[in-house]
Formats: sequence, structure tokens, C-alpha cells
Amino acid sequence: MATIFYKDLSLDFTPHPVTGDVRPITNETAIKRSLANLIRTKRGTRPFYPEYGSTLANFLFSDMNVFSAHSLKQELTETIGKFEPRVALTNVQVDTQSDENGIQIRIDFIIKNIGVQSSLQTTLTRTA
Repeated sequence: MATIFYKDLSLDFTPHPVTGDVRPITNETAIKRSLANLIRTKRGTRPFYPEYGSTLANFLFSDMNVFSAHSLKQELTETIGKFEPRVALTNVQVDTQSDENGIQIRIDFIIKNIGVQSSLQTTLTRTA
């Protein structure tokens, strides 16, 4: 059994079948959930911690081109580097989907202390 280095609470609050407590998520699942929450949290919306989050939502409503995709990649790299010390980024890829008014993001990383290489893929779309 793998050693548990990182443990977070599951935000869907699924109870443990025996204890009834909130079931924790560990290691890779915890890191992926943390990264997804970090990039989807709009900067300035977290009480008492206004600098937490990213400006990803601003890019959804702008004209996406090569330059804005590069700016978003740089923004995500800096945000993850600042707020998620448990990972070492290996690659951040941003693909624009102008036909669907969306952005596809792939974040490749290595989990520190475990050495597990993983990736998070997410697609964000704006609604009318």
C-alpha cells in the first residue's frame, strides 16, 4: 500500500460507510482536486485571502489568440507555482477552442515527496 503524504477533505462530503465521517481524498486525487479548485477560483473572491486564485475567467471572455493563450499559460504557471507547493510543473498546455468558445488546459506535474507524475485536463467554456 502506498504511503499517504497528502490528504484533503472531499468537497462532495461523501460519508465513510463505517465511521460516517467525511471521506478524505489522498495523494494524487487530492492534488488534482486542489489544482482544479485553484485555477477555477476567481482571484479576489476568497474572503480574507483575495490574492488566491487565477484570472482564468477573464480569458474566457476575451478574443483568444496565440498571444492570449501564451499569457494564460504564463498566468497558470505563476499561480500554481505560488499557491500549490506540493507539485513541480513539467508542462502547461493551453489550447483555444474558438468554435466552442472554450479553452482546453492540460497541466503536467510531478507530486513532490512521492515522485508520481500525473496530469490534469480540463475544458472551460463560456455560456451565453
